[in-house]
Amino acid sequence: MKVGVLVSSYNSDDWERVLADDYSRPPMVPDRDVIDNTWLFASQVEPLGFDTLWTTEHYGSPYAMQGNPLQFLSYWAGRTERIDMGTAVLVLPWWDPVKLATEMSMLDLMLGGRRLIPGIGRGVAASEYASLRIPREESRDRFYEVLDVLRLADAEEEFSYDGRYYQIPPTSIRPQGRHRGRLLENLRGAFTTRTSVERGAVSGVGQMFVAGESLDLMSRHFAKFNEARVGAGYAPDQPTAVLFTRCVPHEIDDDEMYRYFLRYTDESNNHYAKWKNPGFGGVAGYEDYVRMDDPDADFGARAIAAQKASHLIGTPDQIIEKVQAVQEAISMDHLIINISHGGIPLKESMASMELFSKEVLPVLQAMETPLHPHSLGTAPTLAATPE
Repeated sequence: MKVGVLVSSYNSDDWERVLADDYSRPPMVPDRDVIDNTWLFASQVEPLGFDTLWTTEHYGSPYAMQGNPLQFLSYWAGRTERIDMGTAVLVLPWWDPVKLATEMSMLDLMLGGRRLIPGIGRGVAASEYASLRIPREESRDRFYEVLDVLRLADAEEEFSYDGRYYQIPPTSIRPQGRHRGRLLENLRGAFTTRTSVERGAVSGVGQMFVAGESLDLMSRHFAKFNEARVGAGYAPDQPTAVLFTRCVPHEIDDDEMYRYFLRYTDESNNHYAKWKNPGFGGVAGYEDYVRMDDPDADFGARAIAAQKASHLIGTPDQIIEKVQAVQEAISMDHLIINISHGGIPLKESMASMELFSKEVLPVLQAMETPLHPHSLGTAPTLAATPE
């Protein structure tokens, strides 16, 4: 199994000020301090033996402050020698496709033979769509048009495109990538709603789970994904999973064990559902998100009891057992740990990552990752769930 680390910058102490729309005072912790700590954390990913380094894409709030993941990964391409890089995720509707293809090509060159693993999605937060001046109701169609252009740009030295949103005259991507023609061969999509899962599968994109679900739902979800994928003529997929992680040397009180994860779910709820969100009612492509408009809904935290079976929070032995259970459930072959989240202090996140690298990582990297028969289909139809 390959094991990577998600590196992102959360200014977790700033939500009270932002939700109150109080910009008369600065953040309690300056963003520059958060970013400086992110550099220190990320600098240990390669020395500690991990296989990949991943980052996110978000704008405008204290949540995951990486506006351009390719810029962030370009920095780390120059500071590392061995590890591959990945995005979890690039939000395709927010990009001009020619510019995105060009930046991906350049990063591919910077990696010097190592690989970029593009994780892609279509985004949710109303505030991000508003600030980028892109209507949310266009997100699904824009996503697939950008994907079409990326594939053309990778396959053809000169290409053109005539879509609803993008009309591109004969164009070439220069400089050409080191892996031109194969830049998208490891493409992963963060799909969760039933419509997105089925359309993503038949488009030939692989699957990325970004936490948030019970082990049973993840298993059924992925079986349905492969069923649609195989039905469209593609080979079965093995997914990548992003799981929240906290590795501690001995068992501690349950409330203490999960306090950073619970705080993260509140931050996620703030970013996606509370802050500057006029609601999802009537927004094409987001019908399954209407439940988030319910003030009593607890988005990101409602299924915490079920999620505890899959999130990697515990002692080294407990984490290894959980990873084995996840692999058996969804045939995962690449794990990404989100080990710095929920305002966890840098000293604690570093200690957690170091213990993980010493006691857990060698076991996982030696772990077999078979494609299990139950991951090939024959799953019941999934209830629609948010992406």
